[in-house]
Amino acid sequence: MKKINRFAAAALSFALATTFAGCNAPEAITFGNGTKNALTIDGYDVPAGIFINNEIVAYKQAMYNQFLSTGSLPTYDDIKGSKIEDMDAEDWIQNEATETCKLFVAVEREFDKLGEELTDEEKDEIKNYIKSISDNDLFSDNGISEDSIKKTYENTYKQEHIFDHYFGIDGEMGCSEDDLKEYFKDNTARVKYVAIKTTDADGNALEDDAKRELDTKIDKWIREINAEPTNEKKLAKMDDIKTEYDEYTQSLTTTLAGEGDETAVTTTTTAATTTETGSDGSAATTTTTTTDPYANEVTVTKMTTTEPADNKNDTTTTEPAEETDAEKAEKALNEKIFGDMPLYKAEKYEYDKDTVYILIKGDIAERMTDNDLWSEDQVKTVLRNRYADAFSDWIEGIANSYSVEKNDSAYKRYAPFKLDIKDVSLYG
Repeated sequence: MKKINRFAAAALSFALATTFAGCNAPEAITFGNGTKNALTIDGYDVPAGIFINNEIVAYKQAMYNQFLSTGSLPTYDDIKGSKIEDMDAEDWIQNEATETCKLFVAVEREFDKLGEELTDEEKDEIKNYIKSISDNDLFSDNGISEDSIKKTYENTYKQEHIFDHYFGIDGEMGCSEDDLKEYFKDNTARVKYVAIKTTDADGNALEDDAKRELDTKIDKWIREINAEPTNEKKLAKMDDIKTEYDEYTQSLTTTLAGEGDETAVTTTTTAATTTETGSDGSAATTTTTTTDPYANEVTVTKMTTTEPADNKNDTTTTEPAEETDAEKAEKALNEKIFGDMPLYKAEKYEYDKDTVYILIKGDIAERMTDNDLWSEDQVKTVLRNRYADAFSDWIEGIANSYSVEKNDSAYKRYAPFKLDIKDVSLYG
């Protein structure tokens, strides 16, 4: 079975709640005595509502997998009549739901073992979440009680506690903060760029004279950037060059194409305040200006190669999809940035046949401060990026050691295609 990032799985589980909210309050659901619990794992009776919720999540995952495979959105009937990993869709969905239930129990057991407790803030967040989905028909129509929703949502918080205990800073399976900083620096870069199009407004390649003129300007701009006396001024000069390029394109008789893709970035804003003093010595006027020291910078994450499946019993062979030209260009740029590209030296880089970049790479360590790229939230994010797969493997190892007793009556009664999920779609 393929590895699943369980943090992502938990998020997907509750994305369903907001996506398919209805108008009616959930009804009280009473399960038959023989199907109140769907299965027993290591002596823990898993409520049917938790199992059903996991079936819905697995159904949505099946839709997503088929979308990736075919490129088109599957229908309910497409999934119902399909084979997934050599299994009928119904068997695959119930198998996935069973595996997720095992992980649920592993988290419950490990949380109790550590003697952890949810914080008051977390309890309030859970309570507010339950209120927010109180009119959700997907749950009520499929017999998922409020208690099952609460238990499942609590379980995601418990995962976080367990992760922090074992994989947090100085945790048993984690690392020191210094080591995490080195990991971040090795896998993150800060870059400024100017994207220059070598086509006209209609997407046609520039004429030779226009191309030579543009090349000359690019070389001139790069010399000007590198001639700046400090790293800060080099970065600031990149903004000036961007403005100059925009003005240049507007001045052409044949307008060049746009500026290229914009990349969203999170930056730090600082405020500078100046005070003018009146003739009597009092503060007469206060002017506040806000400047962004990292305007137009992007942070780039190092691309990693996906490891092949390590399950020796998995006989499924999947041919890797052929890379598109855009994917090849993105990969090559990433390799350039994380290769031998020097710090604070502007370079010309041909991204593809239509685009040239002026690139400059900054020192990521300079931004690793408490109020920028090394905030408390950022540290948590980096830890999860580094150890999510290790945590998943570890908790799955615990889960796979458990005995499982399925309630055949419940599995038949709550078979996925007997559920009210026809209106569930990939995007809601």
